[in-house]
Amino acid sequence: MPKRLTLLLVAALAACSPAPEPEKPAITVYADSALTEAFTKIGTDFEASQGIKVKFIFGASSSLRKQLESGSAADVYASASKDTMHLMSKVFAANRLVLALPQGNPKNVRVWDSFRPGPSQTSFAMCAEEAPCGVAAKRALKTADVTEGALAPKAVGQDVKETLAKLTSSEVDSAFVYASDVKATPGLVAVPMRVSGGESVKADLNFPIGIVSGSPESKKFYDYVFSDPAKAALTDAGFELP
Repeated sequence: MPKRLTLLLVAALAACSPAPEPEKPAITVYADSALTEAFTKIGTDFEASQGIKVKFIFGASSSLRKQLESGSAADVYASASKDTMHLMSKVFAANRLVLALPQGNPKNVRVWDSFRPGPSQTSFAMCAEEAPCGVAAKRALKTADVTEGALAPKAVGQDVKETLAKLTSSEVDSAFVYASDVKATPGLVAVPMRVSGGESVKADLNFPIGIVSGSPESKKFYDYVFSDPAKAALTDAGFELP
């Protein structure tokens, strides 16, 4: 086949080929690890409806804030506490601190007696004290008046998922985590935090979200978190709405 004809055929085929689709815009969202399941669902739905990809960085809110303050690139930040939020923000969800136990409670863990010195002592895990879940657990122990002479945590997780893993791997008998984490983990039950008289242990477990970069895409994701589909994803994951 003559070279000229070959070139013409190549040109014709190229003209008929569909143009490559433009690359989707993308954003990076820093979010507390407690939001892993809910935000993964929200991110998938958001990309499908808005055509914007979402990359999530999950971790302890205290650690994520330090990364952002040191200059890490992000578009949106969702924290597990107002204390670890340094941006203009709005609360979009709430959670409850619970004690996670294996179903059937094989070690007969009793709240709060099992954390006091004595024959009924059992082991537990909690988040690092600077993480919101650690702050809440420490406050709960203090409210229940078991801090003096109380059993120290056998294991400490850097975030709530790592803390829960201490329980699911049988390293400890129980773990202070969020209600949503227990719901996402088969084989566990959640024991509400109460003190004598049945009063619930109060803790600041509001989850705020703020825009970091100010890009149009970040504003769209921020708004989407308050939409009905996102609210449904949050409640399905075990969160409460403010």
